[in-house]
Amino acid sequence: MANTLTRAYLAGTRPGSSLARACADADLLRTALGEKFLSRPVLLEAEQVHQVGRRLSDLFDLLVSLPHRLHDGDVRAFARSVGWSPLQIATALGEDGTPREVPRFARSDLYQEENGFRILELNVGSPLGGFDTPLIDDVLLAHPYVSSFAEEHGVDTTDTTRVLVTMLREVLPGLDLDANPVIGLVDWPTSFPYLEPRLRVMAELLKPYGIEAVPCHAAQVRARPDGLYVGGRRLDAVHRFYVIDDVVTPGDAELLRPLHDAARDGKTALFTALEPEVYGSKGCFAVLSDERNRGAFTAAELETVDSLLPWSRILRDEKVHVDGELVDLLPYVREHRDDLVVKATGSHGGLDVVPGWSTGREEWNRTVDAFAGGPYIVQRRVRPVTEEFPAGDGTRDTESMVLNWGIFLAGHGYGGAFVRGTTDLDGGVISLANGARVGTCFHGRLERP
Repeated sequence: MANTLTRAYLAGTRPGSSLARACADADLLRTALGEKFLSRPVLLEAEQVHQVGRRLSDLFDLLVSLPHRLHDGDVRAFARSVGWSPLQIATALGEDGTPREVPRFARSDLYQEENGFRILELNVGSPLGGFDTPLIDDVLLAHPYVSSFAEEHGVDTTDTTRVLVTMLREVLPGLDLDANPVIGLVDWPTSFPYLEPRLRVMAELLKPYGIEAVPCHAAQVRARPDGLYVGGRRLDAVHRFYVIDDVVTPGDAELLRPLHDAARDGKTALFTALEPEVYGSKGCFAVLSDERNRGAFTAAELETVDSLLPWSRILRDEKVHVDGELVDLLPYVREHRDDLVVKATGSHGGLDVVPGWSTGREEWNRTVDAFAGGPYIVQRRVRPVTEEFPAGDGTRDTESMVLNWGIFLAGHGYGGAFVRGTTDLDGGVISLANGARVGTCFHGRLERP
């Protein structure tokens, strides 16, 4: 679905695959994101940016209000309802169950349909990919056609690294970013070998802001009386990249105890705590989508829900409403394989996602039977529109792609975007793990406060 800016870009004398090659040839980009890049920036008009930012902000407000609206303010009861285990609840949430203030920092994964964006998931808190998009912006804007197009059409970019630093200042007011702090980029031991190169690129991006970032994993962090240390360096703050799904055994919880104790005692700042991830559970979408909860929301709030969320339900043996009709959920799911997808409530990066349309009937039925009653949701398929990109194979001018728009929410509005695309127009998951190409978003110039 091409907007005015996209049509103008494609109508010009534009570069073909040279932009993608230029990104792959940039050392830091190749280290962080591999060698597959989109052959042009994706483009949004200023009003589209404002609209999606407002809707994501409104959705965020709804999510963090759910414990109060549905569980008398008990975040522990809410966490159970969206699929968290007792161990995860004990590790991440306060003993009294009272929700704490949640930093307004998240990244959504959206598809674009004919009538606007639909959200697939919302990753809440600090462990978000996409802070390295300024590197893509720099490569693209070094090309004469892209730079002249941006100048002629008033096109701008949003520096996601700068957005991150701004959020650090707001969320951790006690951390003096002007005093050259040391911040640990702390991942989980099993995922660190994969993520370490990208974290090292992130450390390079933070250097111009006077921040010394140390990539590491939780088992490398040592607690001392005055705070946390990695390799002899005292950490002023921890930027958390481990996630609640990493907490599977009591040993996992013990591994994190020193980090959380240091944050609680004010010895080392933590960006961010694990609690906000409860609002990123896909189970939240089932709660918002369920007709039984609609009485808890205003008409304006329901319009936000209906415009952004696909129909979603917890996958369990019960009667639910589908398009106004009361049906038995599990038989309905088995019979409508082509229109549904099953997802774990807490997975990230497209993991534990089973698209019915690319799954054989017998396998689908086994999936439904195996996952029913567990921490899984079923969601109606979103059918994204395609966009055209300059092709690089010499056989055609353009190729059609579908996009996963990773749009940041920072504060109360748009905070940049990290975009992935594929020519597999019928695929179920667009992710780096599945070989997607990576890109960034340019947009109409925004009025800044």
